[in-house]
Formats: sequence, structure tokens, C-alpha cells
Amino acid sequence: MKSQIKPSIYLLLVFIVCITSANRLTISKVENRVNFIQKEFAKENEQLQFKIFLKQRNLNILENKFWEVSNPKSKEYGRFMSLQEINSLVEPREEDVKSVVNWLKNSGIDKNEMIIHSDFIRVRTNVLKASHLFETEFANYESIRNSRDQRIRIVGSASIPKFLSGKVDFVLGLSDFVEDNKFYETILQSRDDVKDSFVTITPDFIKSYYGIPLNQVGINQDNSISVASFNDFYSIGALGYFGSQYDIDSSTIRINNSGPNCFGFDYCDQAESDLDIQYITAIGNNISTLFLSSGNGEWVLDWAVSIQLFDPIPKIASISYGWAELEQCQATSFCPTLGIDSDVYIQRSNVEFQKIGLRGTTIFVSSGDDGASSYYTTSGNCPLDGLNNYCPLGGCNHTLTQCPSITIVQANGSLAFFPNGMGANTGILLSNQSFVDAINEFIQINSHCDMAIEEDISQNPHLYSSCSCDDLIITTDSELGIKILGYIFDESAGSLFSPQYPTSSPYVTSVGATQIYTNKPETVCSSSTGAAVTSGGGFAVTQSQPYYQAAAVAKYLEIADDLPPSFSFDPSKRAYPDISLVAHKYSIGYSTNDLSPDNCPCGLMNVDGTSASTPTVAGIFSLINDKLLSAGKPTLGFLNLLLYQAAQEQPNVFNDIVTGNINCNRAYCCQYGFSSSVGYDPATGLGSINFPKTEQYILNLK
Repeated sequence: MKSQIKPSIYLLLVFIVCITSANRLTISKVENRVNFIQKEFAKENEQLQFKIFLKQRNLNILENKFWEVSNPKSKEYGRFMSLQEINSLVEPREEDVKSVVNWLKNSGIDKNEMIIHSDFIRVRTNVLKASHLFETEFANYESIRNSRDQRIRIVGSASIPKFLSGKVDFVLGLSDFVEDNKFYETILQSRDDVKDSFVTITPDFIKSYYGIPLNQVGINQDNSISVASFNDFYSIGALGYFGSQYDIDSSTIRINNSGPNCFGFDYCDQAESDLDIQYITAIGNNISTLFLSSGNGEWVLDWAVSIQLFDPIPKIASISYGWAELEQCQATSFCPTLGIDSDVYIQRSNVEFQKIGLRGTTIFVSSGDDGASSYYTTSGNCPLDGLNNYCPLGGCNHTLTQCPSITIVQANGSLAFFPNGMGANTGILLSNQSFVDAINEFIQINSHCDMAIEEDISQNPHLYSSCSCDDLIITTDSELGIKILGYIFDESAGSLFSPQYPTSSPYVTSVGATQIYTNKPETVCSSSTGAAVTSGGGFAVTQSQPYYQAAAVAKYLEIADDLPPSFSFDPSKRAYPDISLVAHKYSIGYSTNDLSPDNCPCGLMNVDGTSASTPTVAGIFSLINDKLLSAGKPTLGFLNLLLYQAAQEQPNVFNDIVTGNINCNRAYCCQYGFSSSVGYDPATGLGSINFPKTEQYILNLK
């Protein structure tokens, strides 16, 4: 999830339909802003943007068509639909669109402040008009994690006229708090302490290792690829420097930019986009590339509707971002019987993914960088492996601990776990010095166990104790109303795993991560084996297992001998990733010019993450698309049915990864997770790509 220098993303969206008056329906409400602080009220003339998503039609027909054109065994395979054909299928009734537009106009929204699309309306107006439209107030909010990240959102609730209830699905841009903190923390720079153990990854090495001819480039002018960006932009200077270091002809790099360039804004970063654009163009060389950036606070649904506006649409799209499946839009206790939660956001996003696939576009999404447990969205309730994988990044004073974590019981009964919850709620809790002092007092009282907080090379805290958790003395703080004790696992205290989205969508291809040693086979990428990240994977919570992977997953469940507890995952849900590629120690160019990041001086650095494997996989398959187009054949489109069919019919199209697991996140190792195995597994999917065999299989099939 740039899982995560990637962005990790926090999305607090509350879409609720509940009667608030005789004439109004509440459609958004801000209650629990875990990561944002309300500041001053927004000024009336400040500008804001929101999208009104309209109710769609014929979604069952749409999905059936999606599966038909994506199935190599169907007579409809590859018979993609046009933008106009898709719009005519799902767009709302004309009278419903008119009702919404008339409401906007009658509420003071000018014609030039709205753009009407087939099934959504984009509005850009001022705070005064928006306040009147939704009968609410707006304020400025600031991220707790990054004070530079600010946006205008509602205070309390927002509503629409009751007569629009069957016409409007929901509104984005009012109560959503997308937070891009993933890439700041994790396309983490590769670790120096293990630099001699692994190969440095360059474009030529990727081609050589996976069997791509060094001189293979795109030649078809109809071919195109795309990179998604959120609060990030690439440096032109760094791209040129990267090309000069690795002998890439600048005339073969053809990039079209669309969307805001965030350079000049405090929240903007460049490393994620540098990595994405450098490797997708180096591997998918001489292929037209769309760099599609989204505005501050926008997320994957915004991206999905934006890319569909391009006609022709890019043939392949790469997304190196993700966030917790259950936090795409976090529901509150407000009107729960009629509430709309993350499921609705995911359902609408999945519909848009189907529409993109029906246009003939393949979507690759990174599986995340924090194993099965996650980091930013973990509950922390996963027993750490203090004996075998204490302090996996290295740098601590000890190599094992008898009690790797403690539990903080708060006055309201909620639990926080230290240190394994530091990326999520525990970290926010400890922003209050009083809680830090309480933990230090607990450590002091248990000094007979040599208890201490140690830091790894990335300054993550770790808990050392020569006593077991059961033997620690419990402390209380009456002023804070908390109790601190040694950690004891309780399955009801929080989920073990936190699956990510959109990588867990059945309508995208999820890409995991491997490592390549200098003298060992390719293995799962993990912080316990020298990487700065761990490949994300596991089973979705809300999304059913698609039929195309049912046999592969069933076989994995049958042969796996170290599955986590049965209560911790649902084997009937979507398993991910689908495929993997090397994601450790990528050499990228970056600008050191803080005043003008588009320009050099520039340098090289090594980075880790599924942010690396995903655009590289996209570049690889764009070369196959190029040959298909040149042969007069349709492009790949949604790829997964083909991939799982290939695994059954010709398994050697994949390099099977059979060592490693995803028990760790970027800082801590849980006792539970998923291991690689023969065939499909939720650590590396079907394996990495054997390019010549994959290309030949597809060309013969198509």
C-alpha cells in the first residue's frame, strides 16, 4: 500500500443517508477525525471542489460484460467497449441528472462552476455557496502527522434535499480525509547494513534477470501506459539524470502530464513519482506515458473517473498507492441502520475499475509494504515474535526479548499496544507526553527485568525485557485513567491483519515484492531478510473471492502447513497479490535541489517498495501490448483470468517463489502471517514473471 517513500493513505469518509428534517437528508458527517485537527473556519471566498456521484444503472449487465471480454475462453474475449457505449449503459436517467443540475443552479451554483459528466458532476465553487448548498459550515483541517497537509472540509453534517435521495449516490470532497503519509515513510531508502547481500536493481538488470531483450522497445504509436500520482510529482532533472546514468536515450521517453503539479506546495514529495516514472519508461521504453496526478485530498475513485475521460484511454495503468480496506470511508455510529460505509466507496470504485477494464486497460496496483499486518492501519493486536525476529531492521542492543510488547487499557475500555501499534492509534496516543511518561514509569517499576526501550536503525522503538509478559508488574495512572500491563493475546482485542485497497479489488492485478540475492534464489521481500519493507498480502475482508483464483487459493490452503489462526482471515475472500517482482534496492535518480526540485544537482539512491515492482511490471506488460497492437490484436485488458489460466496450463511462465513470509511490517514481526509455497500463495501470488515464456503464451493465445 508506497504501500507504502510511498504514501500511505488515510481516508475518513462518512456517507450517511438519514432523515434530518422533513425536506433534507444527511449525506456526509464528520465525527472522528483521528488524524486531522480542526483549525479556523474557512473564509467565504475560499475555493473548494467536490464531486456528486449519481446513481448508475445496469450494473449487473456491466459486470457480466466485464467478465466476458476478460475471459480468454469466451467468444467475447478482447471485444472491448467504447467510452460512449459504456456511458450509455450505466448513465443515470436524463431526468435525474436534470433534477440534480437544477438543484445546483437554484442554489446559486453558476453554470461555469460545474462540469457535467455521464454519471457524476464536478463542482468548483466558494465556501459561501457550498455552505448554502449543503446547509453546513466549512473549516480548515490540519494533519496531525504532517502540518503541511491541510484541506477544507465540513463541520458536523451536510445534507441535500430529500427528493434527490434516489438520484445521488454520495458526494466526495466534503468529509473525506485522505492522508498521503505512506511514501514519506516507506519507499524507504534501502538498508546499508546488508548492502553486500543483494543485487542493486537497474533497468538493464531487470531485463537480464527476467529475460527481456535489452533492445526491446515499443514501436506502435497506438500503445500507451499511465502512472497515478497523489500529492507527488516527478523531477524532470532527476529523470534526465537517471537516463544519463543508465544509458537511456532521452528521445525514447515520451511523457504527457495531466493534473496539478504540486511542486511549490509544502505537502508535495517527489521520490515516489521519480521511481514510478523512471522505471515504467525505462522498461516500457519508447511508449507514450501519461502521468496523471490527483489533487490534494483526492483518492482512487477520483483517479478512476479522471483516467476514463481520456479517449483513447491508456492501455495500462500503474497505481503505487493503497490504504486499509476498512478505512476507505470510515463509518460512525451516526444513523447506523441507514449508514453508508467503506463498502459503498469500494463498490463504486470497483464499478469504475470494471468500466476501465471494459475499455481494454490493465490496472496494476501495489500490494503494500507492510506484510499482512500493516503498519499505519494495524490494530497492533498481533503477538510479536520477540525470540526469532526481535528488532528486524537491526540497531537494537539485544537480539531477542521475552516480552516484546505491552497493552495500554484506557478509561473507556479501548486498548492500545506498544510498540506494535505505533504506526496507528498508539502513535497518536503517545503524541500526548502524559502517556509517554506513564510508559516510562511502567518501565522504571519493571527495571528488575532490565526493561528498556531500544531503537532500530530507523528509530522505531522496541521493548526489551528479560521477564515474560506475565511476570511484569501492572501499573495504573488515575489521572489518565489507564492501566499498563504485559501483552497477552486476545483475539477480540483487534484484528491480526489489515488488508489493503485497491490492491484487494477483484478487478485489478495486485503486484507483490521479492528480493534478489547475489547468490540465492528470488525470495519474498521482507524487513526480516534485509529489506526496508515487507510485501503486502493476505485476504480481503469485504470482497468475495473471484472465481478465477478459486482453484489456486484452494490448493494453497490445502498444502500450507503454517496458516495463521482461522479466526484471523476469511479464506472465501479475495486473496492477493496476483504476481510479484523484485522490489528491493532499486537505483533511482533524485533531485537535491530543494528550491527547484525539477532541476539538478541530482544523485542516485537505492529504495525499496511495491512502488518499485508495480510500475516495472506495468512496463513489462506494455511491451507485450505493443506486440499485440502491431499484430492487429486487442490489448490485454483485465489480466487476471489470463494469468491464472496460464498458471494452470503452463506454470513455467512464472518464477515460483518458495521461500519467505509476510509476517513482518516495516518495523515489527508478528508471529502470524502467510508464507510462500509451491504455486499460488498470498505472499507472492503466482510468482514473478518469466518474460519470454509469458510473452509467447499470450501471443499464441491472442
